[in-house]
Amino acid sequence: MNRIIPPYLNPGDEVAILSPASFPPTENWKQGVQVLENWGLRVRNAPNYLSRHFGLGGTDAERLSDLQQMLDDPSIKAIFPIRGGYGSSRLLDSLDFSRFISCPKWIVGFSDITALLCEVDRLGIASIHGPMPHNFCQKGGESALQNLNSLLFEGKISVAAPAHSLNRSGEASAEIVGGNLSLLCHLVGSSTFASAEGKILFIEEVGERLYHVDRMLLQLKRAGYFQNLAGLIVGGFTDCNEASLAIGKTAFELVAEHTSSYSYPIAFDFPAGHIPNNQPLVFGVKSKMLVNSNEIQLTVI
Repeated sequence: MNRIIPPYLNPGDEVAILSPASFPPTENWKQGVQVLENWGLRVRNAPNYLSRHFGLGGTDAERLSDLQQMLDDPSIKAIFPIRGGYGSSRLLDSLDFSRFISCPKWIVGFSDITALLCEVDRLGIASIHGPMPHNFCQKGGESALQNLNSLLFEGKISVAAPAHSLNRSGEASAEIVGGNLSLLCHLVGSSTFASAEGKILFIEEVGERLYHVDRMLLQLKRAGYFQNLAGLIVGGFTDCNEASLAIGKTAFELVAEHTSSYSYPIAFDFPAGHIPNNQPLVFGVKSKMLVNSNEIQLTVI
């Protein structure tokens, strides 16, 4: 498939914020908007960007309308969901991507936004797994925010991380795909997440009991998603603890167990996911992954 890379941003470009999943629980997103404006971007609020419908950022119809409008508008050069939560996948089958494909733009997000990123990846268009306005200004996230700027405006990023005892050394050059483990399992069997074959798979998780993590990893394994990867990046598994039904292994040990029969390089504890230092990863653009005894390196080629 010929990949489409949206145009990189320039000062003065107009970008959109919206809530395709849950609504922001605090006003931290306002600091995120200030960051975008400090980058020289003009920020447009989608009509229903602060709507609420139970735990969602508006009704399905409101959230769909906002996202469709911003996908279609050629003057919008990037879309920033304010936060994740839940609800993005409820919109996938109702979206019309025809104008977006003819005039692509960057979509940036993580967590529940994994569903949208995977759908865009299926369409052959690059996107960014990375921080969202609600958590742009977390203490400890300064490097991630700077790298997001470099990626959006210059198409460049290089991230180094410390070695981990469970790492499997090696080198891979391939596109990255993936995101939140729960969302990936949720999408298995649908056209949205059809295959990771030949790619570098990225996974991260937050707040799941360890036996749930084990079950999800086993689901991906039995569905063949670990079989023909170029490499695996394991991000943060934040607050994933034992339940009364104990499993006896850490999240990283579970990943190592379920990938032990494969030979591709694996990078554990990479700084991405539900952590302050949520380094951006570009999906749909070839990246080089190097894992050795000293460090992990990831560079957009």
